Amino acid sequence: MCGIAGLIDFSGNRLADPPGRILRRMLDRLRHRGPDDRGEEKFEDPENGPSVYLGHQRLSIIDLTSKGHQPMPNDTKSIWISTNSEIYNFRELRQELSSKYQFHSNSDTEVLLRAYEEWDVECLEKLRGMFAFAIWDSTQKRLFLARDRLGVKPLYYFSSKDCFLFASELRALQASGIAETRLNPTGLFHYLSFGSLQGPDTLLNSIQELEPAHYLLVTQDAVKQVKYWHSTANTQKTTAEDVKSELSEAVKLRLVSDVPLGAFLSGGIDSSAIASFMKQNNPAQLNTLSVIFKEQEFDESPYSQLVAQHLETHHQTLELGEKELIEALPQAIGAMDQPTVDGINTWFISRSARQAGWKVALSGVGGDELFGGYNSFRLIPKLALFKRSLNALPRFFSTVLCHFLESFLQVSDSNAKLAHLVQGKTNGAHVYFLFRALFCENQTRSLFRDQSLFFDEVVKNLERTASQMQSFASLHPLKQISYFELTNYLANTLLRDVDTMSMAHALEVRVPLIDHQLVERMFSLPAAVQFAGPHKALLVKSLPIPLPEQAVQRKKMGFTLPFESWMRNKLKTEVESVLNQPVAPLADFISETAVKQVWQDFLNRRTSWSRPWALYVLKKWVAQNLGNASGN
Repeated sequence: MCGIAGLIDFSGNRLADPPGRILRRMLDRLRHRGPDDRGEEKFEDPENGPSVYLGHQRLSIIDLTSKGHQPMPNDTKSIWISTNSEIYNFRELRQELSSKYQFHSNSDTEVLLRAYEEWDVECLEKLRGMFAFAIWDSTQKRLFLARDRLGVKPLYYFSSKDCFLFASELRALQASGIAETRLNPTGLFHYLSFGSLQGPDTLLNSIQELEPAHYLLVTQDAVKQVKYWHSTANTQKTTAEDVKSELSEAVKLRLVSDVPLGAFLSGGIDSSAIASFMKQNNPAQLNTLSVIFKEQEFDESPYSQLVAQHLETHHQTLELGEKELIEALPQAIGAMDQPTVDGINTWFISRSARQAGWKVALSGVGGDELFGGYNSFRLIPKLALFKRSLNALPRFFSTVLCHFLESFLQVSDSNAKLAHLVQGKTNGAHVYFLFRALFCENQTRSLFRDQSLFFDEVVKNLERTASQMQSFASLHPLKQISYFELTNYLANTLLRDVDTMSMAHALEVRVPLIDHQLVERMFSLPAAVQFAGPHKALLVKSLPIPLPEQAVQRKKMGFTLPFESWMRNKLKTEVESVLNQPVAPLADFISETAVKQVWQDFLNRRTSWSRPWALYVLKKWVAQNLGNASGN
C-alpha cells in the first residue's frame, strides 16, 4: 500500500506556489503511508495545455526492487500511473496480457498500467483487489482516477477553475495550501448524527471523497464522474457451495506477499474464519495477533487463545490498559485523517503488528455485514413494523406514547431513539439510520447553534438517504439491511478507520470478507440461505477447518475499548478539559452549552461514553488541524 497525490495546473503557472512545491507538501503529509520510496513526475503539454504533476509514497509489498518505483510509465512514456493498490489477480491478468506487452517488473502496478493500455477505463471490470489510483494519459490529455468497489482504499480531491488536486488523505490536500479549510456544515451534521463522515462529503467545505465503485475523468474542460459497479448487479444463481468456494479463493488471493504477513484474531467468528482459511492455504506458519484487556467484560483473550491453539498459530497478544491508552492517545488522535468515534482500537493493534515485524495483516471486517452478524438484522425489521403500526394509529396515540417514554422511562440512548421513532424521526429515510444514529435528531439540533442551518441539513440528509434506497427497493428486507451496512457503516466508518489507523504505522490491512465477487454472490444468494440457522451459520459451515464449539456459540462482543470505565477514571480529566474549552473554528456551529450537557449526561449515566467521546475527538481534531482552541 502507498500514498498517492497529484495536481493539474490549469492556471498557466499562476498558482500561489510553484506546483512542484505544492506536490511535495502533499507527499510530506503522506510519508507515513509509504516510507520506503518517493517518486515525483512533471508533464508539460507542448501545445500550452495544463501542467500535470504525479507523486507517490511507496510501501513495498510486491516486488521490493526499484523496478516497482512509481510513478511508473508505459514503454513510450505516454501513460503514467501512481497507485495505492493491491491487485490480487495480477498474475492471471499478466498472463492474459503477456502476448502483447513486455513486462519489466514483477509488480502488480505494471499489470494495472498494461491493463489500462489494453482496455482503457474498462480495465476496472477486470480488477480484483483494493485500489485507488491515478493514471495520466497524455494521448487523451486526461487524468483517470478510480476507487475500488467497496471503498477499501480512500481517495480525495479538490477542484477549481485553476487546478485539480487529489490525494490519499484529506489532510494532504489541506497541506497543499490550495484547498480551503472552512468547516463543512453537511459534514459536521453527518459526524454528529453517525459518528463518522458520510461520503462524498468531508469535514472541509472544499474537499470531496471519490465514492466507492466510481471513477473520475479530468480534462481541461470538465470533471466527469461515473459509477462502474453495483453490488446487486450480478443475478447469477448462487448456492452455499459457491459461497464457500468464493471465500476460500478470496483469502488465498490475499496471501500473496513478499513481506511478513499475519492475521488479527479476536476469537470471534469473522477473524477465526479468516484464520481457518489461512491455515488451509499455509499450514506451516500462521501468525496471529489480538488485543486483551484487564477489564473482563471486554477481554476476548480466552476465545482468541482457544482458536489460536486449535489452529496451531504463532499467537501474540497486546495487553492494553488506561495508562497505555492515555500515553498514546495524542498519537492515535493525531493519526485521524478525519474525526471518527471509532478507530483507536485499530491504531493500537496495527502498532503491535508493525512491532511484531508484519507489513501486511488480514482482517475479518465485513463478515457481520454480509452474514447477518449485527443486531440490526434482528432489530430493524421489528422497528420498521413498529413504525408502520404507529402510522396506522391516530396521531393522538403517538403523542401520548411519546409523553410516556419521555416522562416515565429512564433516560437512555435506546429510549431516546424509541421516542424519536414514535415522533416519526428516523435520522434519515429508513429506520436503519436511527439504529445507527450517534445523536438523534433532537440531540443534534441542540448541538447546532444555527437552527436554520440544522433544518437545511435535515432535508439534505433525507434526500441523500432516500436516494440510496432507490437502488435496492426490490431486495429482501434483510438484504436491504446488508446493503445499508456495506454502503454506510462499513464504508464510512470501519474501512476508513482501518485504512487511516493501519497506514499510520505503514501497515497494509486486507479484508477478504468483502471481496467484490463474494459480495456479488451473497446478493444473488436466496435470503433464506444467507440468513438461515443460528448466528452466521453459512459462514461457520463454509470453513475448511471447523471452529471449536465455544468459539461459535460465544456471545458477540465486538472490538471495543473499555472507554465507559476509562472516561470515569484516569481519562476523565483529559476529556472534561477538552469538552469545556471552546475551539475557535467550531464557534459558529456548535453550542458549548449543549456540549457540556452531553458530558453531564454521561457523568449522570444518562448517555453512553460514545457521545461525549465523539465531541472530544471533534474538538481535538479541529484544534489540531484547523486552529488552536480559543475562548475568545
